[in-house]
Amino acid sequence: MHTAGRVAVFVGILMTALGFIIGFTAMFMNADSQAVIWLSIIPPGFVVMLAGTVTSQLTRPKDDN
Repeated sequence: MHTAGRVAVFVGILMTALGFIIGFTAMFMNADSQAVIWLSIIPPGFVVMLAGTVTSQLTRPKDDN
């Protein structure tokens, strides 16, 4: 589960970053319908990132100490 959490964090970061970059670029190029689609990816990306962070923290491997 720890690895799945780490992957979810990276997927969430990727979704959020792509939503920001492509969404704002489309908005400035007056492609409003495409901007809405890409900007709507940001909230689910943040949720995936948050869930991955919680999962990776709750299931981290135990230390040898």
